[in-house]
Amino acid sequence: MIWNRGKTIGRGGFGLVSIANVQHQTGDQFPPIIAVKTAKVSASNSLVEEKKLLDLFKECPCILHCFGDDVTTEENEELYNIELEYASGGCLADRKGLPDNIVRQHTKSILIALSHVHKLGYVHCDVKPHNVLLVADSLHSRNKGIGEIAKLADFGSAKNIKDDQDNKEFRGTVLYAAPESIIHQEYQPESDIWALGCTVLHMITGKSPWKVEKGAKAEDILYKIGCSHELPDIPSKASKEAKDFLKKCLIKNPKERWTADMLLSHPFLASIGDSHQQHCGRQKHRFPKLFRGFSPMHQCFHVHNRIQACQVQV
Repeated sequence: MIWNRGKTIGRGGFGLVSIANVQHQTGDQFPPIIAVKTAKVSASNSLVEEKKLLDLFKECPCILHCFGDDVTTEENEELYNIELEYASGGCLADRKGLPDNIVRQHTKSILIALSHVHKLGYVHCDVKPHNVLLVADSLHSRNKGIGEIAKLADFGSAKNIKDDQDNKEFRGTVLYAAPESIIHQEYQPESDIWALGCTVLHMITGKSPWKVEKGAKAEDILYKIGCSHELPDIPSKASKEAKDFLKKCLIKNPKERWTADMLLSHPFLASIGDSHQQHCGRQKHRFPKLFRGFSPMHQCFHVHNRIQACQVQV
């Protein structure tokens, strides 16, 4: 693939994301527009690991597709790049208070992705609206009045389920993190399910799952999520099925939360049917436009460093 870098559309701890135009194609293998995630070669370890995971998860149609990687020299600096689908629909964080049928559709897509990731022995560790990207197109979804398919992206925080090192560090984003992740920096599939519940809440309300009072300190928020008995508020406007679905996700005890496969059979998703997964399968080789932009990290209280707060018993 020969591509030319365009404007920057996102930045993070790893580096930056740019739009790129593909200048040369062999057959129809690559789309004309892609997104390129870039880091300095000297600081590209996390991006290299993310590329390996995207290759591992490539059979799942509800996970961001990676076309390949390369190294370029720009302004006398060596850069490592991974080439990704481009999201013309942006991310779920840009959407405020979605209709019930769209919430159900996107929830099922995320669960299909999580089921695949968990079965292969990994935890995403940073499920949130900012990391669910929206693919435009699809005759099926247009007929359903939806017009977009959600895909799970950004595996920079992901870990192997069996990797339980003593020197634990916090991964992910505090306002979407499970209580056990806040207290003990523990990450298992159940932690992704809590974050999924918070993400579904955002789709319904258009707001953060936790209300942060003006002037609140970080320690107050950490205590509320990790150490108190408080749970995110489930809105009264949500359907009966949605309320029950959220209650299966937002349980303080991780062992009592439903698994991704159990949730895929929940009545909340019954109206979606098998046609959704079949449609995603058809999309797999079409390389639709995906991956656009990131909301500012401070909006969702993203933490990179190890957390020592909240070391009290629940």
